[in-house]
Amino acid sequence: MPTLAKRAVGGILALLGLLLTVIGLWYAIHLGGGGTATFSSKPAGANPVLVPQTVLNRVDGVVKVTATPKAGGAVWLAAATPSDAKAVLGRTAHTTVTGVSTRPWQLESESTGTGQAPELAGTDVWRNTETGDGAVSMTIEQANAPETVIAQATKGELDRVDVTWERKSWFVQSVIAALVGLFLLLSGGSLLWTSRPSRPATHETTPTSDTAVLPARSEEESA
Repeated sequence: MPTLAKRAVGGILALLGLLLTVIGLWYAIHLGGGGTATFSSKPAGANPVLVPQTVLNRVDGVVKVTATPKAGGAVWLAAATPSDAKAVLGRTAHTTVTGVSTRPWQLESESTGTGQAPELAGTDVWRNTETGDGAVSMTIEQANAPETVIAQATKGELDRVDVTWERKSWFVQSVIAALVGLFLLLSGGSLLWTSRPSRPATHETTPTSDTAVLPARSEEESA
């Protein structure tokens, strides 16, 4: 392989390896050994938060939804079918979680509707409910899909909503990605090192056998 081509391939491999190593390590650190991914959102105002089936049932595994009120508040969590949850909320003001973002590990959301939402706990469409002061959690099984969760502050306002997925294979995949990236980085670095420009050889002049050596003059000859 020509030297220029080796240097180009080495540079590409090193760059890809560095990128893959950084991404793999970044995910491994955030996920931890248990492969736990938690995404958070800070709702504005007292509007209820809707976590739809498009988020909860995206991954085949257990999902944990946690709602935390501001100091001195209380929270109500409920699970229902998507159609029932939408029917109860109607066109009242609420926040809907639309997806997740791994860069800041946040829940993406949008606010829709107008007017204050009613007391949702008073209806009988809920499959499961949880209420309490401080943080309240609910676990969603995929066997019950499709399912939607609504969080509402019964006292005060919501401070944050967290959605957590756990899968140990995610951590293993992150470590494998980091190791593959490290291998590519070392391979690219090796190609760059072996294809580096060679230094020009230096030549030293040594006396040959044909060179005449003059004898030193004696003091008498100098006189």
